[in-house]
Amino acid sequence: MNAKHMWICLFLVFYSAQSPCTACTWITSGEYRIKSKESLSQLQEMGGEFSQVYITFPFKVYATIMTTKADDQVKFLAEVTEQISELFNADLDAVKWKEQALDHFLSILKGRQLKELKNCAASYPETKEQRHTNMTLKKHFRKLKRILKKANYSADSWEQIRRLVRSHLMRMDIIASNLKSAMDSQVKSNLFI
Repeated sequence: MNAKHMWICLFLVFYSAQSPCTACTWITSGEYRIKSKESLSQLQEMGGEFSQVYITFPFKVYATIMTTKADDQVKFLAEVTEQISELFNADLDAVKWKEQALDHFLSILKGRQLKELKNCAASYPETKEQRHTNMTLKKHFRKLKRILKKANYSADSWEQIRRLVRSHLMRMDIIASNLKSAMDSQVKSNLFI
């Protein structure tokens, strides 16, 4: 084998040992977690103390997703991020949040996080389990939209939503951390095959 063929073979072996898609390197490099922490910080800064009123959180969905494959977890993170983004498209006139922090929060969420997660998720086929999870999530977020609408998008209802969004972001950060570890392990195991 000549040197040119050897380099091509080495490149192909190295390339195939990488993460399933280049967009997913955003998760494995830890950039998702950086943006996640930044969005949580902005969520805190924009409104101060969180409401003590609780809205039902989909704990069962999060517990289930923690036991699924990495590709389902990536799709889940993308779906939740998209649903949160859509939630904040509603009437925000009554809120007394710091506008700069709100704008920064939304730019992080709707910009880099959603874009990168969708790019990564696009490389994986949708599974039956993921479709079921997405339906459950959409039902949960429709309920949140009804709560806002019923309360006429009051400041209090938005505070309840902000608290719930914080819970989502915190749980998503845990999933991303586990996902990063799983993807790192996959890359390392591919290197030794």
